[in-house]
Amino acid sequence: MSLGTREAAERLGVSQTTLKRWVSHFPDAFPKDRLGHYMFTEKEMEWLEKIKEDVRSGLPIESVKLPGRHVEPAPVPPGESLWSGENRGSDGSPESLLLRLQQLERKVDQKADEVVTAQIYQHRLELEELRQMIRQVAAAVESMRQTAAGLDAEPVPRQAPPAPRAHEKRPARAPKRRVFWLF
Repeated sequence: MSLGTREAAERLGVSQTTLKRWVSHFPDAFPKDRLGHYMFTEKEMEWLEKIKEDVRSGLPIESVKLPGRHVEPAPVPPGESLWSGENRGSDGSPESLLLRLQQLERKVDQKADEVVTAQIYQHRLELEELRQMIRQVAAAVESMRQTAAGLDAEPVPRQAPPAPRAHEKRPARAPKRRVFWLF
């Protein structure tokens, strides 16, 4: 059974902000799920209890060590020693080497996330360009359709005014208007 941040904070008797601050110091021990939320197992709740005890006793969070936290060592290529010159961490300890490895893994993960974000942004821009082109094509097609509909309509024949009858007086002639037909 896993607990969310709110439930874990209530169970520990601390605020959610305090809990998040604690777990941010141990990103490898308390990973986030794919949605970016913390989910705490019973083992992780024990670790949080230990952190709470250590912090309440005056120990800075940077000095807290998690109990029972075992990190699997990285495999060593055949013929090389884990403790040979360039393979050692800054102080030569295996913990330092493992810490450095974890930092590098986090950086690779972060870089991968940045690349994916950039690709998604680029795809969104391309999709918006395609949408704009579709709108333009649709407008052009609609304009052509309306033009074609106007051409298909039967032209209204021009009728000459009726001829005056012999006994009727001709009306005064109005000045000629010029009519231009587009079609």
